Amino acid sequence: MGVKYEHLETDRLVFLTLTGLPTRTDHAVFTRRVAAQVRSGQARGVVIDASAAELPTRQSFSREIWEDFLAEIGECPFAYVPPVGHDNAERQAMIQGLLDEWGACFTTSESAADARAWCLAQLADSSR
Repeated sequence: MGVKYEHLETDRLVFLTLTGLPTRTDHAVFTRRVAAQVRSGQARGVVIDASAAELPTRQSFSREIWEDFLAEIGECPFAYVPPVGHDNAERQAMIQGLLDEWGACFTTSESAADARAWCLAQLADSSR
């Protein structure tokens, strides 16, 4: 259980793979690490593959994780491969409210490959 962190230097993407139920500490560590790479220009997009993760049972915990992460990455393109249960209406409303508040460039994807392709397309569009 936890977080696998990869920096794909050629694509300038950060790729996170979440498994099980990462702890608050796990989330804080990867959020700081991603933020540092985004601020330095080493990373321009983020892919989170949470397809093997468990959803937190407390909605307030999920909200804190999403809010902390969005606050740190700014307008950096962010693609998310969600875990089972992500489509719960209450959870979707919470996430959409945070995305609207932070003005995030965000999508959900069915696979890590689709998420990576979306991020790269967003980066290509922004460089024109």
